[in-house]
Amino acid sequence: MFTVSEITEKKKWEDFVLSQTYAIFLQSPQYAEFYKKLGEQGWIFGVFDAEKLVGGTLAVTVHAKRGSFLFLPYGPVVSEKKNRSEVVRVLTDHLSDFIKNQNLNFLKVSPFWGNNPTNLNIFKQLKYRNAPMHVLAENTWLLDLGPSEEDILAGMEKTHRYLIRRCMKEGVTVSQTSESQKLIDFNQLHDLTAQRHRFHRFSDEYIQAEYDCFAPKKEAVVFKGILPDGRVDSAAVVIFYGNMAAYRHGASANFDNKLPTSYLVQWEAIKEAKRRGFSWYNFWGIAPKEANKKHPFYGITHFKKGFGGFNMDLLHCQDLPVTKKYYFNWLVETFRSLRRGFK
Repeated sequence: MFTVSEITEKKKWEDFVLSQTYAIFLQSPQYAEFYKKLGEQGWIFGVFDAEKLVGGTLAVTVHAKRGSFLFLPYGPVVSEKKNRSEVVRVLTDHLSDFIKNQNLNFLKVSPFWGNNPTNLNIFKQLKYRNAPMHVLAENTWLLDLGPSEEDILAGMEKTHRYLIRRCMKEGVTVSQTSESQKLIDFNQLHDLTAQRHRFHRFSDEYIQAEYDCFAPKKEAVVFKGILPDGRVDSAAVVIFYGNMAAYRHGASANFDNKLPTSYLVQWEAIKEAKRRGFSWYNFWGIAPKEANKKHPFYGITHFKKGFGGFNMDLLHCQDLPVTKKYYFNWLVETFRSLRRGFK
């Protein structure tokens, strides 16, 4: 019989997360600290089979005008597929009561699980419903870091290899640092990128808070592409956690179209992940196959895919209504999804 209890020993949970095939930083204890910096709360709940930890999740509160909810970022995490259904069931029962005690309106889950009928049915049987809008990337592009650097280069599109080598030949350099103040350049470039591609960017405060939770152990790194004349032309924030390096935020100015420095920035980040012994480089979100040119990720998708790798089609975000206030949130998120071009 499975039971649920809060885990207060951070190492116990982190060891469990790090033992998974895909160790996601969004389920780390550090990510709970990040949400606390945003004024929210976070807990870690474990599912136990007797004394053995078989699953669980980081759960954080999100308070918004449209409604307040408990969010499981890329959770729950389950050690064995055969236990998924039971782990989700006992967690759902426990968290439903917890949500009522916290005066929240619903539960939102976004597991890092494949999008298939078996996984979807686990949630449908428990009365979850498809969320109107995703919170995290649900089509994400992964690169296997097992092959050699030479083989990874060979697996890229020809144009990507050419542009990487051109940047190196023409004197483009890439710096990397975990110093907090170095985000200033990134945020300035991020503004330019958001304006050019017409997307809704995270605030400077959000990016800074997230970065500061991982930078002390050099798990968050800013890579900057610098033109031969010294101008910072592109930057990327990459989080190195567990066995996966995640390209979390990116920005570019495109000062010189002949020297697109962002290609070399990504190559240096990939090589750093390999040096650290990581298994995966996660390029984060891409547009789904059926997306048209209006999709916010349409342009960046070709850039990411050109480095080689494969698509992880993840299960769509699921909502479990707990109070009637959920349905106002549903209307707001449906409208936002349409306005931003995701539907």
